Amino acid sequence: MLTNAELPYPVPEVLLNPGGLWVFNWAIPIFGSAVILWAAIQAIRTGRLTWSFLFLFNSLLIYWMESLGDWGQHLIYSPAFTLHHMFEWMPLKTPYDPLFMPFSYATYWTVHAWLVLVLSQFLTRRYGWTILKAMLVIAIPTNVVWDFLVEGLATYQGWWTYDPGIGPVLEWPTGGRITLLLTIGVMCTWPNLIAYWGGKPAVLGLNHIERMCGLARFTREKPSVEPTPGSSPREQYEARLNYEPTISLWKFESLRLLAWVMVFNVSFAILLVMPVMVMRVITGNGSPWIPPDIFLP
Repeated sequence: MLTNAELPYPVPEVLLNPGGLWVFNWAIPIFGSAVILWAAIQAIRTGRLTWSFLFLFNSLLIYWMESLGDWGQHLIYSPAFTLHHMFEWMPLKTPYDPLFMPFSYATYWTVHAWLVLVLSQFLTRRYGWTILKAMLVIAIPTNVVWDFLVEGLATYQGWWTYDPGIGPVLEWPTGGRITLLLTIGVMCTWPNLIAYWGGKPAVLGLNHIERMCGLARFTREKPSVEPTPGSSPREQYEARLNYEPTISLWKFESLRLLAWVMVFNVSFAILLVMPVMVMRVITGNGSPWIPPDIFLP
């Protein structure tokens, strides 16, 4: 049984010995690795950076900011998880970084984007709405319900907690705490915006990310057609696109990747990480478990 006496940084009692650790220590990394491998194989087969690969890769890439955001919102993970130590150089971070989280990042944001886009496409077909209107209607309620269910179960079980938390907080009988406004509020912005910018999974043309970054200047229009029977995966993918690059394919795909990396990182920092860090600073609301600099004694 884990005790605070064994830990370099103490944690609330609810986090010391939670159940279900195998889900996070084994199931999520294995599932996440399998999905990433599948997306990489699809990209190789088509000769293109597919929507799935770009979303998975960039969702994984922004993970380095997770510990900063956790510091800002008083989020502490159970030290009973298998941990990694890649972020020890950060002066501002949550004390314990679980190993499962990078894999969770890759799959969670991608599945979320796919879900809200599929639901939005259903509304556009049913009511003739634009995809933007449909997302404004369906995405936020989806976020609120999903986040409350996931965060509620996790904080009740002691997988992680917000202590003391900023704004209204619900404390479970187990001692776990969930914030009712700050975290759920910011979770309703960036995930839905990046899903909208990224476009629907079956992208036929340049999406908002690629157009915002000026990639249209390197393309010319072509008709989108149904692929011929028996054609290769690459030929099928190319047939469905309504554009073709005017520069070499490897240069164009490199520019696409760079555009996605830039937009993901900048938007995630501005819309999700910085708000919770600034909120902690301006409210002066500290945490006995996550001090201003965790390297201070």
